[in-house]
Amino acid sequence: MLYQFHEKGFAFFASLRLTLVVLLTLISCLFVGMFWDQTLTLDEHLASINPSSFSYALFRFFELNDVFHSWWFSLVVLALALNLIACSIERLPKIWIDIHNPPWPPADRDFKTATHKSRIISRKKEELIAAIRSAFPNILHERHDEDGTYYCYGEKHKYGRTGVYIIHTALLMIMFGSIAATNFGVDGMLFIPEGENARIARIKGPGGVPFQYDIGFDVRCVDFRLKTFVDGSPMEFESELAVYDPPGSATPVVQKIIRVNDPLEYKGYRLYQSSYQGLPSEATVNLGVAPHGQTSLRHRVALGTSVQTSDGTKIVPLEVLQDYAGLGETLRVQVLEENKAPTTFNIFRQYPDFDPQVRRGHWDLYYYGSDQKFATGVSVGKVPGVNWVFAGFIVMFVGLYMAFVMNHRRYFARIRPIENGEYEATLGGQARRHLYSFQDEYKVIEKQIKEVA
Repeated sequence: MLYQFHEKGFAFFASLRLTLVVLLTLISCLFVGMFWDQTLTLDEHLASINPSSFSYALFRFFELNDVFHSWWFSLVVLALALNLIACSIERLPKIWIDIHNPPWPPADRDFKTATHKSRIISRKKEELIAAIRSAFPNILHERHDEDGTYYCYGEKHKYGRTGVYIIHTALLMIMFGSIAATNFGVDGMLFIPEGENARIARIKGPGGVPFQYDIGFDVRCVDFRLKTFVDGSPMEFESELAVYDPPGSATPVVQKIIRVNDPLEYKGYRLYQSSYQGLPSEATVNLGVAPHGQTSLRHRVALGTSVQTSDGTKIVPLEVLQDYAGLGETLRVQVLEENKAPTTFNIFRQYPDFDPQVRRGHWDLYYYGSDQKFATGVSVGKVPGVNWVFAGFIVMFVGLYMAFVMNHRRYFARIRPIENGEYEATLGGQARRHLYSFQDEYKVIEKQIKEVA
């Protein structure tokens, strides 16, 4: 009973029907992934579906927001892998035995089943043998029997028949590497304030649900540098990172300045410069204050705190705007004067004369930029199995060459004595592909041998 179950199970996985079903399913999955927006988050998808509807439950169960990382897509890939393994186990041993046990010495049935065969009658046995040796490529076996019979066997590209199984191996390497990358890979973000450490990343989990992930070592943002255009818009940003392993150690094991497309690599993780964000509570601004028409005195002051002038007026920087109405970096300030209502207005970094010439208040204000503390956004990636995927593609190219370029060819000959001192030379040739090309090759060999007969 157990044997029958095993036999039927193996036959199921080795069947061509399963191959067709799995391939059609994979194609369907690809269409679903192509036409169903995979860039939206799970929450964005669910916001457009009624939570009490059947489609909502269906969407959550099949993880349609992330088709290529869903559990059922991995099962389909696994089914294809088992199908390839079963097919290879069923057919490869027979081919391997045939490759290493060629028809030697060739019998009458081998000549009858050959795709090309010839019969030559001649008295020149030694000349025929010399011609066969010259014409046959890669002679593997020769034999002289006591009755005067001579056998010869040649073969070319005998391992070409295994090319399809090399392709099977390559596909398995690619599929299992992809499954490892899908199920054990890391793709998330670390936000690290300047001068601080972080090790807990926010990772995209199964079904698109985010979770916290401990990468196992501390990453410190030693410094963050932001270059801007004249209007204050960001031009380039970079972070100097240091890795401390084990966490809490005093000396970094790796330290590097990362930029866009220039990551830091450590223990299989790649840390990319991805984004940044300001920390408003830490922002300070360079503010110039002067009586109207006179030389200003610079003050470095945190947002929300005040600069007090000689007459008791308080000037409070409130907020830094990166680009206000296309006028570039802007500071919103509030002026508090005794016995007057507070006034709030903007001053512009690109236009230092705006406040003295337009507002024309008792105090002229100038904005010289901000010294703001930032948190760097670091993309954390780890793709286990990616080397297997790349190696699988290399192996696949080898298999494709063997399967489609290398053509397994066999040549065999027999010379035996017949009546009146004559000899009968029987030639045979066999190929499994490119039959027209092999026919031309065989005719050339046949012609060389007949010329000496």
